[in-house]
Amino acid sequence: MLVVGFVLLLGFGIFEWLVAPVPMINFTFLSDRTVVGACLLDATYQVAYYCWANYFSSFLQVVNNLSISEAGYVGNASDVVSNLLLFLVGYSIRRTNHFKWLLYLAVPLYILAQGLMIYFRRPDQSVGYLVFTQVLISVGGSIFVIVFQVADLAAVDHQHVAAALSLLYVVGTVGDALGATISGGIWTNTFRGALVRKLPPSARGDLQAIYEGLDKQLSYAVGTKVRLAIQEAYGYAQTRMLAAGTEFMGLGIVWTLMMRDINVGEVAQVRGTVF
Repeated sequence: MLVVGFVLLLGFGIFEWLVAPVPMINFTFLSDRTVVGACLLDATYQVAYYCWANYFSSFLQVVNNLSISEAGYVGNASDVVSNLLLFLVGYSIRRTNHFKWLLYLAVPLYILAQGLMIYFRRPDQSVGYLVFTQVLISVGGSIFVIVFQVADLAAVDHQHVAAALSLLYVVGTVGDALGATISGGIWTNTFRGALVRKLPPSARGDLQAIYEGLDKQLSYAVGTKVRLAIQEAYGYAQTRMLAAGTEFMGLGIVWTLMMRDINVGEVAQVRGTVF
């Protein structure tokens, strides 16, 4: 199936390039530094986020002793704040007619927020600090969501808007999958080893069950030696996930510099009915 998928993907590219009378993808997009920069920044943002996000809920339950609903509130704090800030970001672009200046704020802020997470994503840290870093993350995320699309829309003509946005979505989805893969790889190679080192001898027989099951991890009372060992193992793994995401997000500075600072107020608008 993998071979068939690869052959079909390669065949699609060749067909679009050499055969199709009207290609679905305009390959000139790949030479436009704004489109390429927006796509790469989107992928980098997704990788940096999913390097740690998939294990955040279980971290909150095991390390911070939150219930499932409380962990959901903390995890969704960034989404709530981000959705509210989208209106402010859109209005800022509308007033200034430029979007690139927002990236000069968002990228360093996002790197700072993930860097702070490395310190606070450990046992014996207040949940308030975790919420604070989530809010910082949401500020950068709200800017990214808008700017990616605006940059694509400003860089291409009207007839290629759908294809450009599709390209942006595909590249972002690849970044999502890559980030989850990195996260799983770090978890596999750090969490179990940390459990081996930190679990008391009485719990070594349950090592595999603890490693594989959240319910088993939560079955140990808060404050016991086993629970404390599991919490320390979580902190060990999470800080390395966050370090990987923070380092990867540093590429966002390069992609931001690559993009043109287009005046969206001067972009020709299509008015009326378009056939």
